[in-house]
Amino acid sequence: MPAFRALEPGNVLLGLALALLSNAVFSTQDAIVKWLVADFAVLQVLFGRSVVIAIVAAAVYRQKAVVGMLKSKHKPELLLRAAAMVAAWLCYYSAARSLALADLVTLYYASPLIVTVLSIFILKEKVGWARWVAVFVGFAGVVVAANPTGRPDLMPAGLVMVAATLWAWAGILMRRIAATESTGVQMLFTSIAFIVACVPALPWIWVTPDLLSAGLMFGIGVAAALGQYLMYESVRHAPASAVAPCSYSSLGWAFLWGWVIWQDVPERTVIAGAALILLGAVIVVGSEWWNMRRRRSGGGNAV
Repeated sequence: MPAFRALEPGNVLLGLALALLSNAVFSTQDAIVKWLVADFAVLQVLFGRSVVIAIVAAAVYRQKAVVGMLKSKHKPELLLRAAAMVAAWLCYYSAARSLALADLVTLYYASPLIVTVLSIFILKEKVGWARWVAVFVGFAGVVVAANPTGRPDLMPAGLVMVAATLWAWAGILMRRIAATESTGVQMLFTSIAFIVACVPALPWIWVTPDLLSAGLMFGIGVAAALGQYLMYESVRHAPASAVAPCSYSSLGWAFLWGWVIWQDVPERTVIAGAALILLGAVIVVGSEWWNMRRRRSGGGNAV
């Protein structure tokens, strides 16, 4: 893989805020997708979502994104990332048919831990003790909330773990690609790759949606476009290992939507796990704020 120049230093707290907002948007998307995959094939939902993202990206970025995509010197990396995301999508939302939304999102949170580990070996990022503590505290909260020992069917859980690993790898690739490629190029390239991957299956899986379902498919496309924009922008301002723990915030949104849509009531273990996850987010945000103060005052090493 070719070398990439380092990103310019940015506002880390802005990057964390964008990451938190991105996860809120993606959590809403997940709830709608879980609703849709009960009646539609995952590839059909993914196709509709990707078409909307491509239209939004082309409308917002126009010729700049199209020309940038065609002239990109990193098409293999963009394609590899898109392939990883397609595979992750298929695993994740196939499992959504069998798992409650809170369980689905909870099991996914092996991904931030994987991102932190990969960021050390691939991106050569320096991960301080505070980020490690934040990741492990957050992941401990996930385990407590999930209570996996009572899970009778391990196949859906296994699919989510595969998806988490693929998304972690895609996140690392995104961090590398973001050093040279614009957000518009990444959004347009990824959505077109998704469309190409889905089209061959459509004649065998297509189910004509009613007006409500069509509206929901359009809605997840808009939500995904917004979420991707926020996600791509977040890694321009903050290291991957710092952004990763912010994704734990999606668990709270998953509990909320699970209760609103499917009347899933969180148990005490879920509340305890959510508290640990919140503590992990507070640690990483607090450490980044402290690091910024030390850098501005010419202090010592970051935590």
